[in-house]
Amino acid sequence: MGYTLLMTRVRNAKPRIDEAAIALFTKVGVDAATTKEIAALAGVSEGAIYRHYKSKDELAVTLFMGVHRRLSTLVAEAAAGVTGIDAKAAAIVGAYCQVADENWPLFTFHLLSIHRFLPYYQEDGKDPVSVVENILKRAMMDCEIEPADPRVIAAMAIGAIVQTAQNKAYNRIDGSMTAHAPLMTAAVKAILHAR
Repeated sequence: MGYTLLMTRVRNAKPRIDEAAIALFTKVGVDAATTKEIAALAGVSEGAIYRHYKSKDELAVTLFMGVHRRLSTLVAEAAAGVTGIDAKAAAIVGAYCQVADENWPLFTFHLLSIHRFLPYYQEDGKDPVSVVENILKRAMMDCEIEPADPRVIAAMAIGAIVQTAQNKAYNRIDGSMTAHAPLMTAAVKAILHAR
């Protein structure tokens, strides 16, 4: 086999490895999944995994962080692109829905793994929750919403989105996340103006 063909196969293996890992991690958990099972599901050798990742844990953390960073970036950009707290709420819901609908299995893995991997996230202030807290602080300083603890309000507002996604992950609701965006946006706005 020529070097070029071999390198093409190695590069093409990574998306299959990632997809197989997501499927297994979501189904049985990171601890229960093995690199042998990931390789079999991906249709690659077990050694192919180690060409891209040092370990199964590095694979899991990499997948988690990719979604977390993307979500953080989209939330910040979406909110920055509009004016007013209600418009920002709608934009933030839209950002969550966009990330979820782009790759639902990967978003589900992120959602179900957040407590395990969040301690690895070292980019202070750039996570979705901190971004939302800062938006709420600004809205309170600008008298758009009544003062309250922005950490609590952010947790409640994001909870309206994340709890919906969790129920979708458990097959309790159908459709894309975007299909439910209007209702989630109404719930977030109600939380923001509840005082």
